[in-house]
Amino acid sequence: MRNALYWLINGCQSGDSLLFHFSGHGSRQRNRNGDELDGYDETLCPLDFETDGMIIDDEINATIVRPLPYGVRLHAIIDSCHSGTVLDLPFLCRMNT
Repeated sequence: MRNALYWLINGCQSGDSLLFHFSGHGSRQRNRNGDELDGYDETLCPLDFETDGMIIDDEINATIVRPLPYGVRLHAIIDSCHSGTVLDLPFLCRMNT
């Protein structure tokens, strides 16, 4: 899955529209670098997570969010537990019901 994240953004340029979709298990683990208000990193658990580890939100942000060139759109559909902030974006959308 990590290789696929790098593949997704490889060669993208302004005007491109990318789609990241994950349906599977999500979790959280203690934050080690102090950047999480709640003290936990959100994680995705790919099929091989027991041997290759979970993918934490910091890694996802560093791999498919921060490197995006200006003008590239990333659409992320994530269906897993603890997925609300798994892209580790600097803002939150709060919706009143």
